[in-house]
Amino acid sequence: MLPHRDRSALRKIEEELAASDPVFAATLSQGVLPAQSRRWRKILVLAEATVLLMLVFGLMAGDTGWFLWGLLAAPLLVWAHRAMLQRGRERAADDQP
Repeated sequence: MLPHRDRSALRKIEEELAASDPVFAATLSQGVLPAQSRRWRKILVLAEATVLLMLVFGLMAGDTGWFLWGLLAAPLLVWAHRAMLQRGRERAADDQP
């Protein structure tokens, strides 16, 4: 938590920015995920596609190993998504005044 003096200085800067460039100020107010979070989201999407292909290939080809590994990986992906969502909610709660 910032001291009152710093919060008021930041608020004044935000107001000046909004007055001079409203589009840029709106973009900043929406927030952008950090690069590391974007990278993890991309990795999770690739992992989901891989698991889905493993499941489909295992079913279509009759290869039990591929299917079982895909079935084993699915709960891990669910856990990873829940952990990322929880971390995002915690960050959002920390950012609220």
